[in-house]
Amino acid sequence: MAFNRNKDFMDSIMQNNIDIIESTRLKVIRLSNQLLVGNFSSPHPFTFDDGSVLPAVSDYDSERLKVNFNETIIDIGRTNPPYNVKTVKLDFTLSDEVRREMEIWEKMWKHNDVHIVLCPLPMIQALYEDDGKRYDVSKTPFRAVRMKDRIKKLSSIDTFTI
Repeated sequence: MAFNRNKDFMDSIMQNNIDIIESTRLKVIRLSNQLLVGNFSSPHPFTFDDGSVLPAVSDYDSERLKVNFNETIIDIGRTNPPYNVKTVKLDFTLSDEVRREMEIWEKMWKHNDVHIVLCPLPMIQALYEDDGKRYDVSKTPFRAVRMKDRIKKLSSIDTFTI
């Protein structure tokens, strides 16, 4: 997958040794297995099974970097009075803002400044078929977290999902 719209801009940043990793927005931590992991848009920190903690992004960035939720109301052909419930089918698309942010993370990945970028699962799903094109998400840094322990809310340091 190629996110090259801001290629010249990103190349100039890398060449000028601007430390993107230390920016307030793009946080990356090193896990005990030496993986460099970043948080794309979660407003919650990730705690890994080795004790490492990946900080949350700001509420502003979390809201700015959410995927588009597209709801289709499904008529299931029956109702259960007295409940007034709807069944909706969700699908997800990427906003231009999300795509621009992905370009930055992908550039960092190509420069080996990050190995895994944790994203919400709906974003991973939207990546599979973005703008009518099918992408091989496994050839990108973008992954969703894989919980090692749901009770303790510990994320795996060596297993991620697409």
